[in-house]
Amino acid sequence: MTHFIAVANQKGGVGKTSIAAHLACLAHETGQHTLLVDLDQQGSATLLCTGDGGRHRTNVGTVLDLWNDHIEKLNIQESLFGFDVLQASHELDAVDDDLEAAVRALQKLDDYGYDTIVIDCPPAPGVRQFAPLLIADRQVVPITADALGTQGLVGVLMQNQKMVLPRNAGLDLRIVVNLHKATSGTQKAVIEQLRQHLGGKLLEPVLTDREAVKHALRAGKPVWAVTKEPFGQEAWRAACEELLSFAEDDGMTDEEGEAA
Repeated sequence: MTHFIAVANQKGGVGKTSIAAHLACLAHETGQHTLLVDLDQQGSATLLCTGDGGRHRTNVGTVLDLWNDHIEKLNIQESLFGFDVLQASHELDAVDDDLEAAVRALQKLDDYGYDTIVIDCPPAPGVRQFAPLLIADRQVVPITADALGTQGLVGVLMQNQKMVLPRNAGLDLRIVVNLHKATSGTQKAVIEQLRQHLGGKLLEPVLTDREAVKHALRAGKPVWAVTKEPFGQEAWRAACEELLSFAEDDGMTDEEGEAA
């Protein structure tokens, strides 16, 4: 059974792609056949996975091939991290006018035998953010503990309630505070408010703002592979382990989980 994880929010600059890459890294490390799909036409995940900043500037051999029924074999490549990647195209906005076609395109991935498929969605609401949520088992929403971050979260919650859950009632929502500044009293207060309102949907621990994360990704490694500091092992790895833990959740609704 393939598990689909959509990393999606409505605000850029919150470390969405970093989290998507780390999820794919840990899934691969733990023996899962893993694919990262880059649906963001900016191609940040494609850059991380290939080291080529211009790789996405094509419409040949990209994720766009999912929309072409005449292409029988996708151009899936091995990333620098070891897991597989289906790269973005700078022309992805060409598929933004047909939601049902996007859903059918993404559903094709279920036939490729992956254990885990992580989809890096664009930050703007639209077809390429909405369609993955209709097929996903879990949505991971990275946010920052500030006014703009929480505003983006409100947009996500409203979209899910009105548009996603009526068609994918089993979607599991997990919210991750990223780029946290541990010395900020304001951010601590925001996080406490989020805990009160979101309960178990807010992932613990929060992820702090560290340059080591960027350095690790540029080297083609997860942060826990390059640092022994607690934030690497005890925060980033622990967070990813939690986000990849499907075994105990399979077949369990939110109500059943709360009752248990």
